[in-house]
Amino acid sequence: MALVSCGGGSKDPVTGITATNFKYGQLATLTLTGNALDNGIKLSSDKCIAITLGPLESASIRQATCIVTATGPIQFTVKSNADYEIYTTTIHSPEPVTGIATSPLKYSQTATLTLSGDPQIASLKLAADKCSNIVLDPVSSAATRTARCTVTGTGDLKFTVTNTSGGTTFYTQTVSVPEPQVTFVTTLGTVVMELNPTAAPITAKNFLSYVNQSPSFYKDTIFHRVIAGFMAQGGGFTTGLAQKTGLSPAITLESQNGLLNVRGSVAMARTTVANSATSQFFVNLVDNAFLNYASPSSPGYAVFGKVVSGMDVIDLMATQATQTVGTNQNVPVTDITITSATQTQ
Repeated sequence: MALVSCGGGSKDPVTGITATNFKYGQLATLTLTGNALDNGIKLSSDKCIAITLGPLESASIRQATCIVTATGPIQFTVKSNADYEIYTTTIHSPEPVTGIATSPLKYSQTATLTLSGDPQIASLKLAADKCSNIVLDPVSSAATRTARCTVTGTGDLKFTVTNTSGGTTFYTQTVSVPEPQVTFVTTLGTVVMELNPTAAPITAKNFLSYVNQSPSFYKDTIFHRVIAGFMAQGGGFTTGLAQKTGLSPAITLESQNGLLNVRGSVAMARTTVANSATSQFFVNLVDNAFLNYASPSSPGYAVFGKVVSGMDVIDLMATQATQTVGTNQNVPVTDITITSATQTQ
């Protein structure tokens, strides 16, 4: 709205306000244009604080500054010293984040996040319910801003972008984290296992730590114990039955997690000590109910996943000739070697 003088001729004191750096949490510069920008005007705003009105630069230009405290439409009002409203306008403050792209989004791995919109402001905070160790990269001149976090859960993962105090939410986005899958390439074929970190979080995390070593701990290990009608076990020996030492401490047994030793399930091998599993695992060729938890004195074996592709390869392992080597029984005569192990999902 503009004030028009009486008696002919337009003498609008303010005819426009433009802004630069008009972003949440930033010091914006305002440029007022008009015909009578003298010291007799006052500038106010509903969502831009600490307004400082600068001196006249010319008869038609005057600048001001303020700190933007919100997003969306922000109103400015110019009044005379007598408190008459001279001019009003609205300037739009952009949302700092309008989208988050994620790559790769794999359980237990570090994901790279790309925030789009107008995210290059210092007053942003990123949080997530199933992503830890969040690092938001510093402000730069790029059009997007990157961040990283470690994925700690599967299913729906919610990202929330707020101001640094957490009091104002700018953006939320929910993405889906798939159940982790591991692909073993063996000399008899490829096997894909899907893990269940919800039911067996300790076991799944431990297993993936071996898979994701560089090179993978399981590379060049063999299936050293295969019994037709029972199971195929691997993950602890290389050619010549040279035992590999687990690089992590033994884990707590998770055999009471609701997962059963049925055909195609994947479980951790262990000694007679319940909490002794490290790197060795086995695939059940048949339903082996006697391997499930029964009591504290018969704690069973922890299932943490299942074969989703390549069960025919496991069955093929069970047809191979076996032998006894020293104290080790049911050792395949011809090595069944894992040539690569990769977390593919």
